[in-house]
Amino acid sequence: MSEMPISEAREHLGEVVGRARYAKEETVLTHYGQPVAVVISIEKYQKLTKGNDEVPEYQLPAEIMAQIEEGRRHPERQRPRPPRASRRTTD
Repeated sequence: MSEMPISEAREHLGEVVGRARYAKEETVLTHYGQPVAVVISIEKYQKLTKGNDEVPEYQLPAEIMAQIEEGRRHPERQRPRPPRASRRTTD
């Protein structure tokens, strides 16, 4: 398994994908030295996700944009809103 900064992977994307696809080599992508993603072959991905109901379906950009326009947020990003302050009236 190799490790590569995202900025470098961007410049050599074809090579990174080729290594995953043909050599079955995994590449860990880093951002400021911290691992943030892994490029793996589709076969490896399918083995990892087979029978796993927790893996989300990928959405098309148009679906995502429609959700944004509707004001909806990703379920993992939703937080309960704090209670609104009520105005006290003094009579």
